[in-house]
Amino acid sequence: MNLLLALAVVAGGVVVAVAVMLLVRRFLAPAGGFFTDSDRAAGVFGVTGTGFAVLLAFVIFLSFSSYDRARDKASVEAVAISQLFRTANLFSPRARRQLHGELICYSRAVVHDEWKTMRHERESPLVDGWLARVEGTVDRIHLLGEKQRVAYDAWFQQAAERREGRRGRLAEAEPLVPSLVWLALFLGGALLIGYMCFYADPREPAFVQALMIGGVTATVVVGLLVVRFLDRPYMNASGSIKPTAMMTTLRQMKAAAAASRVGVAQLCDERGRPRGA
Repeated sequence: MNLLLALAVVAGGVVVAVAVMLLVRRFLAPAGGFFTDSDRAAGVFGVTGTGFAVLLAFVIFLSFSSYDRARDKASVEAVAISQLFRTANLFSPRARRQLHGELICYSRAVVHDEWKTMRHERESPLVDGWLARVEGTVDRIHLLGEKQRVAYDAWFQQAAERREGRRGRLAEAEPLVPSLVWLALFLGGALLIGYMCFYADPREPAFVQALMIGGVTATVVVGLLVVRFLDRPYMNASGSIKPTAMMTTLRQMKAAAAASRVGVAQLCDERGRPRGA
């Protein structure tokens, strides 16, 4: 959800709540309001508001933790790809050329394809395909000398880091907040706003009552929007997690490939799709 749409949702919620308050104030509320004991009513409202605030704060904390993990895992994967690219320099020129090309295509597929599929809580078959090709190339490598054997062992350690980074990144694409918690948040917010309508009093200035219910409604709606934003970290919106780390790694690999005397196998287009597909 972009910023303008979020502002429109908040403004719409406030307008509706204020309109309901003014209608209740004009046609239903008696002079002095519905409550005969304002202290008791305020106590009930305080308990309800505190319960909603605690639940909302807890959910926001968990959602932000998920958001932060998603960003961290994306960086771990990008760093691991960069390390794999450098490790491939220690293999034979033919294997190096092939691995460099496949790693660049893998990175392109992550940036241009998997970042979109993650918005729908799915992994990318295109990325899986390049991963399978990389693993097949590594399995066919013939090791010559101790230096290549050490590089071969290091490759698998770095591949495990890449795999862990991708697994964590994909795991955070699935919403963290379950439906039951969303139900509790919506019911709690609706209860608070509805309770405010019972404070309608024809003797009190209209703008004061509009300000009261408008402030409560804005707080509730903004809190729910924050939870939704943090729970979907890869949406194409302002502040969402972008493949920045992988794009940086991709630029570094392309620069290194351009300076290489061996060159890189041209296996895909700029979006990571295999050539000839």
